[in-house]
Amino acid sequence: MMELYATELRVMVGHEDFTRILSQEGLPPVYRWDADVIASQQALPGSVGALEAFETGLRALFVNSKVCAGRDDFYSLVASEPEAFGLTEAASAEEIQLAIKTALSKDSDLCIQLLPDAGLAIIGAETMFPPEYGETVQDFWIWFIRSPGFFPGPAWILVRRDGSIDAYHYGYI
Repeated sequence: MMELYATELRVMVGHEDFTRILSQEGLPPVYRWDADVIASQQALPGSVGALEAFETGLRALFVNSKVCAGRDDFYSLVASEPEAFGLTEAASAEEIQLAIKTALSKDSDLCIQLLPDAGLAIIGAETMFPPEYGETVQDFWIWFIRSPGFFPGPAWILVRRDGSIDAYHYGYI
C-alpha cells in the first residue's frame, strides 16, 4: 500500500513544483516542462524522487563539489575569475554563490530541462547533450542547463537515483 501511495505522489509532480524550487533559490522560472519525460523517469528505480533530486541538485550549482573536482563548473568559473563577477581574490563562498545566482538570473537564455531517456535530444533548434563522463538517465536524475550568457558550454545537474553520492554539477567550456 505504501509503494502505491509513493507512486501516486510522484505522478502529481508538476511544472509549478519545479518553478517553486527555482524561486526558493532566487532563480527565475526557467524550467522547461515535459510531462512525458518526467513520467517515464519517475518509473525508473531509485529512492530519490524528482523534486528532492531537483532541489538538492539545484543547490549543488552553488558549491565547490569534491565529486566533480577538476571539471568545469559554475563555482570554479567564478572562483577562478572573481574580478569578472565584481568580486575580489578573497571572495567568500557566500559571495561566489551570490555571484552565480546573479549571473544565472541575468541570463535571458537560461533554461533547465530534464534530460530525456535517450540522452541526446533536439528540442526545436536546441540540442541537449548527455553528460561528458558517461552518467546515464538509468542511474541519475540529469538536468541539462543552458546559460550561454554566464557559462558558455552545456552543463548538467546530476543526482544519483539511489542517493549514494552527493548531488553535483559540471559542464563543458
